[in-house]
Amino acid sequence: MAPCKKALLYGDSNTYGFDPEGGHAGGRYPPESRWPDILAAALAGTWEVAVDALPGRCLPRLDFEWADFSAAMAQNGRLALFAVMLGTNDYLSASRPDPERVGDVLEAFLSRTMAGPLAGVRTLVIAPPYLDFGADRYYGRFSTVSGELSRVMERRAVRQGADFLDAGALPLAPDGIHLLPEGHRLLADKVLAYMRRLGI
Repeated sequence: MAPCKKALLYGDSNTYGFDPEGGHAGGRYPPESRWPDILAAALAGTWEVAVDALPGRCLPRLDFEWADFSAAMAQNGRLALFAVMLGTNDYLSASRPDPERVGDVLEAFLSRTMAGPLAGVRTLVIAPPYLDFGADRYYGRFSTVSGELSRVMERRAVRQGADFLDAGALPLAPDGIHLLPEGHRLLADKVLAYMRRLGI
């Protein structure tokens, strides 16, 4: 049997499996309700799926963020696929909605890594699930249901030679940010379909 190829999923709380409603021990969904683990089960025997996820994580820009990324790369060895789903915290940390600001950071990250530690590694940018804050007086303006943030991220990813997948509209918890278990299952299906479509 051919050895498994290895994928690294690098993300924030939605890749970590954070449970915003606190119904599970440790504030985290069980493995069977987290999209990386669902994906890993579907790919068992052909891919090893490693996960490095941290609530609150942003796209690497500051020195400590680059150190965090470098540590993840060092711990996971030779990769066939690197998938990154970040941008939510970058977007929400600004004083006003600014998709282009997120795009700038994403493109700088890809430019630096795809010519460096990710050279020769297939790289997939996953635009995060659409944020939906409804008519909230303040956060409503940060909703991304229009898809604009995803479109900006797609343009920047493609320009740097990365693959792109839009997580899109998925079932969210009442906070408008975090995936419900059904959202995790749907996202795993999307990533699996991407991998099978490209034959990787």
